[in-house]
Amino acid sequence: MADSQDPFRQGLAMAARVGVELAVTIVVGALLGYGLDRWFSTRPWLMLVGMVLGTIAGFRNLYRMIRPPVSNSKKGNDGKPT
Repeated sequence: MADSQDPFRQGLAMAARVGVELAVTIVVGALLGYGLDRWFSTRPWLMLVGMVLGTIAGFRNLYRMIRPPVSNSKKGNDGKPT
């Protein structure tokens, strides 16, 4: 049985997560825009705005996922300023 720390599986899981998060944020933005379009009768403008905002949110999540954690060097081990 393969080890759960296998780099190939970790990479595959990360790629799947990236794909799902990007797709979901775009679809959710488009659906919210579509609903607002139906409510305000502004087709297709709010759906397009929703798709753009969903794409921006997806790439922001992607950036936050791959960015290394930032450590504050001015804090001690207990989290209090030195």
